[in-house]
Amino acid sequence: MPIGFSATSGVVLVGLIFITTCIIPVLSLYILKLSGSISSFSLDDKGERITPMIYTGVMYGITAYMFANKLELGEMIAVYLGISTLLILLAGIITFFWKISLHGIGVGGFIGFLLGLNMQSSLAYFNFILPPLFIIAALVLSARLKLNAHTPQQVYVGFVLGICSSFVSLMIYT
Repeated sequence: MPIGFSATSGVVLVGLIFITTCIIPVLSLYILKLSGSISSFSLDDKGERITPMIYTGVMYGITAYMFANKLELGEMIAVYLGISTLLILLAGIITFFWKISLHGIGVGGFIGFLLGLNMQSSLAYFNFILPPLFIIAALVLSARLKLNAHTPQQVYVGFVLGICSSFVSLMIYT
């Protein structure tokens, strides 16, 4: 964080990220449900997933742009949000043809980002957190399978796409 960055500023920063990447996308999902554009919040129909993913991708993209070009708070926040935007766009493109696990992409993307950061650091900061993250990812993906929300292929491809895209993007950028 920049010199002089206070705890209050940190709360505002986290609040801003939470509003633009969570609250607004959730509200857009609720509005789509009220308008009848989607039949359920679970987005079982792959065709219904596209519009919410566009809204979410736009909000992530705007947030990444703000952090990259308007706020001088270090590049890693903008890089992570940019990679998240890329993953949402990739998921949106794939969704035109096939239903992929967004949960798989999400947990894989986070792990891929941390793997990339870990490789770039000589101190291996994230060695202690990676094994529990893989366990959490396994639990999340198992839950998606248990709920019959996805096939094993949709879950595995989402997870691998998340890890690889995030890792490679970080390696290229930094």
